[in-house]
Amino acid sequence: MNKAIFNTAFLLLISLTVTQAQVQINSRIIDQKSKAPISYANISIAKTTKGTMSNKDGQFELFVENPQADTRIQISSLGYQSLLLNIDEITNAKTIELKAIAYDLSEVKVNASRLMSDPKKILKACMKAAPSFRPDKPYINKGFLRQSHLLNKKYVKLIEAALFTYATPEEPKLKVHILEKRNTYDNREIDAEALGFFKNWEHMRQNKAHRQAKTYKPNKEELQKLIRETDEKRNSISKLRRLETAYQPKLGDMWHSLHDLYKSDFHQFKLDTILDLNGEAIYKIKMLPTAKELKNGIFIRLGYLLISAKDFALYEIKYGKVQNPNKNGLMITGFANTFKSNFTLKYKRQKGKLYPSYYKIFKRDFTGISSSIIEGQIKQKKYPRISKELLFTEIIEEPNQITQMLPEKWNDKLYIPSEYHPEFWKNYSILLETKNEAKLREDLESDIDMKQQFSKSADSIRINQVNN
Repeated sequence: MNKAIFNTAFLLLISLTVTQAQVQINSRIIDQKSKAPISYANISIAKTTKGTMSNKDGQFELFVENPQADTRIQISSLGYQSLLLNIDEITNAKTIELKAIAYDLSEVKVNASRLMSDPKKILKACMKAAPSFRPDKPYINKGFLRQSHLLNKKYVKLIEAALFTYATPEEPKLKVHILEKRNTYDNREIDAEALGFFKNWEHMRQNKAHRQAKTYKPNKEELQKLIRETDEKRNSISKLRRLETAYQPKLGDMWHSLHDLYKSDFHQFKLDTILDLNGEAIYKIKMLPTAKELKNGIFIRLGYLLISAKDFALYEIKYGKVQNPNKNGLMITGFANTFKSNFTLKYKRQKGKLYPSYYKIFKRDFTGISSSIIEGQIKQKKYPRISKELLFTEIIEEPNQITQMLPEKWNDKLYIPSEYHPEFWKNYSILLETKNEAKLREDLESDIDMKQQFSKSADSIRINQVNN
């Protein structure tokens, strides 16, 4: 009996030890006065490179391994007073309130003798300082990707992945490695004629590509292969050149580079305000369309830049193309909706260097695009879009840890089928879904489950519509 009691107590002690080895924090960040959610707030474990970000609803999840008595969690957001909380304070907190800061310009302290007022001069100084913020030693940036394909405000494909990027000072191009994938649902209506056109268009004239696409009759295996190839080429994550913006103002063929924005005639810059970030003054510079663009352009360009007043570090850039409100008509609206896009890119500072912390892009889905768009029949309103969010949660610079993590064979293929391991995700930091996103996913899951009841195929990529 004594032995049984001892064994029970021993197992209970082990259980308690394991429980304390990791703490899971789930909470919601809100404005102290309005009680509105604070989106994309930064949540980090103090004195480490680990952290996460709140979603649009202000919600977040964070895993803390082996918390100590002095472990602190820092909460910060642009324009709010930062908080530093201990584990006990934050673990049971359903909501965390941040106090908005009203900036008194007379109290702003920067290295320069005074604040600058010319937005183009601020951007020019940012471009000049950019290379100095590139990390000067190899690092791995762990992250989480959520990529949703939408059609008429519904999910038609969803894929989530755990991954990391690897960069060195010697090699400017990032390498991407996918660790695990989950929620890989696909309910798109694949148009073989459209895919055939895009494939042929790469090496022949447009009219000839159209003619050949009309007679393209692939079998199931051929079409599956073409779908994967098109997705990997057009929609995958193997090319993340935008993440270089903070270090390299001119990116060659990338239209969004700081150099191209500075030289562009499509918009003008306006110094909007000065905000606070952890006691640091931040310029907010708006990008607005010129009078000429508002009068003549089908698109207008909008966006903003967040730049440190202290040393001109680029903390955030948002830029996009939307339909000109002064231009209307069915054809113009259809064209604008087909080609509109936007992206957001955020950085965090670590030991004087800048590291990507969040990236989001919204653009068209070439694989799901229908031939009706190619033919100009925009009345069908088939504008498949992709929303891609990439949250980085931990920077790893320790050489031995990097060596252990680097794979023998790199995998940056997002659309190749792979095994799913539920245990992997039990303590992996993700960007939480909003209520609306969860509803869209549940609708997609329900739709696919219903169709699978009547499907004899167990293919990883299901083809719901093929032109015959």
